[in-house]
Amino acid sequence: MSFNRPPNGVYYIKTPVEMRAFINLLKKFRGYATTLITLYINSERPIPDVLNLLRSEWSTASNIKDKTTRTHVQDTLERIINNLKGEAKAPENGMAVFAGFHMINQGNYEWVYYVVVPPQPIYTFKYICDTAFHTEILEDQMHAGVVYGIVVVERGEAVIALLKGGQWEVVKTVEFFVPSKHHAGGQSANRFKRQTEHLAETFYKVLAEEVNKIFLQIPTLKGIIVGGPGPTKEDFLEEGGLDYRLKDKVLAVVPACCANEYGVVEAIKNAQEQLKESEYVHAKEVMEKVMYYAVRKSDYMVYGKERALKALEMGMAETIVVAEELGEDAVLEVVMKAEEKGVKVEVVPKGVEESKTLMQAFGGYVALLSTPVWVLEQQIQAEAA
Repeated sequence: MSFNRPPNGVYYIKTPVEMRAFINLLKKFRGYATTLITLYINSERPIPDVLNLLRSEWSTASNIKDKTTRTHVQDTLERIINNLKGEAKAPENGMAVFAGFHMINQGNYEWVYYVVVPPQPIYTFKYICDTAFHTEILEDQMHAGVVYGIVVVERGEAVIALLKGGQWEVVKTVEFFVPSKHHAGGQSANRFKRQTEHLAETFYKVLAEEVNKIFLQIPTLKGIIVGGPGPTKEDFLEEGGLDYRLKDKVLAVVPACCANEYGVVEAIKNAQEQLKESEYVHAKEVMEKVMYYAVRKSDYMVYGKERALKALEMGMAETIVVAEELGEDAVLEVVMKAEEKGVKVEVVPKGVEESKTLMQAFGGYVALLSTPVWVLEQQIQAEAA
């Protein structure tokens, strides 16, 4: 087994979308009694020590009275031992092994074996025998992903949103009466101006309290984008009383049309450079590239499951773009095949608006090619002849 170029069954998770797909897949499997084995190995744990533990568990399993349970557990342990033998240590981020016989129905079993290398380090060692695989550590990693805060503020209105993974959501709307700058006749202009400025300052403080309350509770908050029309966004930062810990996280102050969902979308768009680590922004950039190919370089692109996978199989695909909406089985099938070929895969999350375009216009699959499409067509015809 080589961790640098993994064989079938070894899965290097790169994105939260892939993590979601893999966890959902693992949750489908069920064993006969406590026969499915979950093994988490941190990078500090020497593999020879792990093998000694597994051999000890094999001996202990010989005392299991139920023959099917005993056979499944010992067979699974033998296969894990054989696969890990010869390795000195786990990869830098550790690894998780999920192995056992999935019970399709009584007396009918299917061998399941996956080795997962996660995007973040595994810090613990765990060995578990159960009726289902234990994915909690992977789930914790998925939920601990990068989060960005978005605040869009205009006169007397604001929305607070969170951008995490492949989607964003408005978590709070704040409204406060601040009159327009055009005052009613008969009132002192200076007095009206002072009252308006006081109300605006009060609104900014109310908003800052809500922002502090929400954002300070998020340990994985990567940064904050503040948007809005005119000077309101700058005024809010100067006068609102935003906590100093959050002020340090402000990545950009950008124009946005209004304090609603449209304003959030515009703020994200105008801060793409600062949000480049965001899965949502990255997915939008991927779909922009797909549309560019569709319009300007259509002779270097194929779409639909059959043609995209054919391009991958024949080594002519540079990048495969697939929609999360296809389901975890389809996504993982593409990712596994692409890893064998050394081809880059981009998975577009459900939460990105352009994922509908990927599904409706391209059938959920796109292959960007290294050679013109006619070369692919020639090879397909030659195979069929």
